[in-house]
Amino acid sequence: MENSSSSSNLVEQTYTIGTSTDSAALSDQVKRYRSRRLKEPASNELKKDVAGDLSKEPLTLKCIKVIVANFAKSPAHSGVPAKHMREIAQQLPIDLDAGIAAVYVHDENYWKRRCMQSLAASECQIIEHGLTWKQLYFEHHLRKRLESFEADEDGAKLEPLLDEIRKYQDNVFTLSFKQLPSHIDIDRVVEALPNLTKLDVQYSINKIGMNFDRRLFGMKITDASCLAKSVKDSLNLTSVILAGNLMDDDLLRMLMTGLYKSSTITHLDVSHNKITNHGVRLLAKLLGTKSVLTSLNIADNQVHAEGGRYLGRALRSNDSLTDLNMRLNRLTDEGGRMLLEGLKENQSVTRLNLSSNCLGTESTQALSVVLRGDESQLMVLDLSSNQLGDGDVETLGATMGRNQKIISLDLRMNSTSVESEAMDKIEAMLHKNELALRQD
Repeated sequence: MENSSSSSNLVEQTYTIGTSTDSAALSDQVKRYRSRRLKEPASNELKKDVAGDLSKEPLTLKCIKVIVANFAKSPAHSGVPAKHMREIAQQLPIDLDAGIAAVYVHDENYWKRRCMQSLAASECQIIEHGLTWKQLYFEHHLRKRLESFEADEDGAKLEPLLDEIRKYQDNVFTLSFKQLPSHIDIDRVVEALPNLTKLDVQYSINKIGMNFDRRLFGMKITDASCLAKSVKDSLNLTSVILAGNLMDDDLLRMLMTGLYKSSTITHLDVSHNKITNHGVRLLAKLLGTKSVLTSLNIADNQVHAEGGRYLGRALRSNDSLTDLNMRLNRLTDEGGRMLLEGLKENQSVTRLNLSSNCLGTESTQALSVVLRGDESQLMVLDLSSNQLGDGDVETLGATMGRNQKIISLDLRMNSTSVESEAMDKIEAMLHKNELALRQD
């Protein structure tokens, strides 16, 4: 009994060590510590906690939502970090005003999304629009605005359109439309586009149905006058395409007043019109010694033998033109001969299309002289759908053995045998020249 009472007293003494101080001894606190069991919260309480955490949205996200909601009235752009501007662009609607979006939205992902949702799949060819989605969108947007524009007599509706164009003028490099019912002053539109490099114009009406009216098609005198002024005043315009405008010699003469004074036009396309020998005589003046024209397309017009003579004479002294297209004209064998004779001293033309011009033996003999010469740079030649015979093919085959530059010669749809020794020889020479060119 005494032993048990003494041991209990000893235990009590060990627990009371340090009780005279303000705090118990560390050993007492350790011995008295008991682990506390935690109860698992109920499922409804856990959901409330999670919902409370999610409701605590960061301030940056709240700011982004406010900016997006008010972007149309008060677009914010200055002072916003780039990473937040990308987040803002991702949430902007695609129906945002084009003028505001052009000035304040530069994110390519936004413009890609806008193009994909507002344009047809065939129109989303970014390679044709500077490899930028923003340029692609605004060039199509401007085309649709012009094609659907309804002009008034006093021109009051044109000013708002010009103000809109000036907002996205830095993103338009190509102006193209396939109809223009309003026949507005195209010179004022071109004047509002300082970066314009290509002008593709066709005065027509799409999907007219049974309401056909001949007066709605083709270029008018006022249109030719406006185009001449725009070509003359533009500083960056390099390509002009006026195909399918029912343009005759008189309209071409008015247009030439601007082309003569332009020093930047390198590509001119007047195909599928009504140009005759007189018009070709005007065009031949563009091929003078000071010419910068590199490509000329006069396909599908009404050019006869005399027009071939004008072009042949101009080519003798020209050193800029590399591509000439005279397909679907009426040169005849005589006109083809006179045109090809002009290439004897020419050192610039590399592509020539004389398809469907009723060429024959005289043209073949003139061509053989050109191909034998050392100055000729012809590489691609199209003589399809003419009146060449087997004898003409043999003449060309004998000439091809001395020429090392031409790599393509189209002789289809002629009065020749498909399988002949001369044709095989020409094919072999073309293949040899092409391989040599690739190795160089």
